[in-house]
Amino acid sequence: MKIINFIGCLIAASVLCSCNKYLDAKPDKALVVPASVQDFQAILDNTTKMNRSYPYSTELAADNIYITTADFNGRTTTERNIYTWGKDVFNDNDRNDWSLSYIAVYYANMVLDNADALAGTGNVKGQALFFRSFAFYELLQVFAQPYDKNNAASVKGIPLRLTADLNLPTTRAGLQQCYDRILTDTKKAVGLLPLTQLFTTRPGKAAAYALLARTYLAMSDYSNALLYADSALQLNNTLMDFNTLNAAAAAPIPVLNTEDLFHSGYYATAVGQSVAKMDSGLYQTYGLNDLRRVVFFKDNGNGSFAFKGSYDISGINYNGLATDEMYLIRAECFARAGNTNAAMNDLNTLLIKRWKAGTFITFTATDANDALNKILTERRKELLMRGLRWTDLRRLNKETAFATTLSRIVNGTTYTLPPNDPGYVFRIPLSVINFTGIEQNP
Repeated sequence: MKIINFIGCLIAASVLCSCNKYLDAKPDKALVVPASVQDFQAILDNTTKMNRSYPYSTELAADNIYITTADFNGRTTTERNIYTWGKDVFNDNDRNDWSLSYIAVYYANMVLDNADALAGTGNVKGQALFFRSFAFYELLQVFAQPYDKNNAASVKGIPLRLTADLNLPTTRAGLQQCYDRILTDTKKAVGLLPLTQLFTTRPGKAAAYALLARTYLAMSDYSNALLYADSALQLNNTLMDFNTLNAAAAAPIPVLNTEDLFHSGYYATAVGQSVAKMDSGLYQTYGLNDLRRVVFFKDNGNGSFAFKGSYDISGINYNGLATDEMYLIRAECFARAGNTNAAMNDLNTLLIKRWKAGTFITFTATDANDALNKILTERRKELLMRGLRWTDLRRLNKETAFATTLSRIVNGTTYTLPPNDPGYVFRIPLSVINFTGIEQNP
């Protein structure tokens, strides 16, 4: 049976129901049931499904960008609902963060269900575990409550599809169970993955460590986030010097650059250069000698700015794992542990590579709290448009000092999203609820 038929059945009979439009373009490799390591690798090398179809709502719903009323009125129903934090957001006829992510889960499960029958599959098994964990992580940021250790055992997470078997029912696992699965599988992947891969669209050990660091950060488990960010940096601590980039270029940052530990991204017109305008207040926080001011931003000539600093030059916004993020995770965790000197050392190691040569003045902090404030400010400025701001808002809203109220004005109507509001959890597509009977989000 062809893989496309498996996917068709999954969509018709499981969590991806009513999304046949996503199957119009068949995978360009491995169209038969996998029977070799090469077949497994071909499935995972389908970069359209495995690397470029992750949720875009994590950026569109956050506060890095705004959309003009004229552009808003021209967006899809789904995009308009995400932007204004509507209730039933995901229209089955539009790009769907749920179905796109579960397709990646299904592909990974195809490998994991069959790889044990063959020798020499450790690498592809490690990749599949990583891909499934990465997709689960992304889904949790959209369709589950922010992690809180005090209630994680009692609130709902997402369906953990751990096999490609379509006969198994769809149920929502607990939030703690979901995060535990990501951590367990990613740690297993570390032991199976090589130090390096031929391409960064395939995860290696450093990428797995980085995913663990990102996951623990979302859980506010700062000691483990520090541990795994450090583990990733022990394998690759390279940073680009922005002085070597052509800031005037349409896409100044090279694709698959030396910071890139795992290459992935997301796409929707609403977060593309032609529509999304960067928050002007955020733009003004970049110093005149901060090269990110010219590397990241394109002047539209009308008082607005677009983002051109993606680590992907094909119009895809990068949401992968990179060394700059690991420095910032480690710095934040050092600050939260009271290690001010180590925290500021990591921050300065990054920033000296971002400022015009000869102009950078070392950042200092009066204490750990001051360091934390500075690091979180630079985290937002450095990791712009990577889909990370939404998770940061969700986790930081639990701390009074960092709680943020989001606001939009569209067509004369003001929309607000207070800290810890139920709007930080999107509703599951109605077709999935109707077919599976799983519990809907509030």
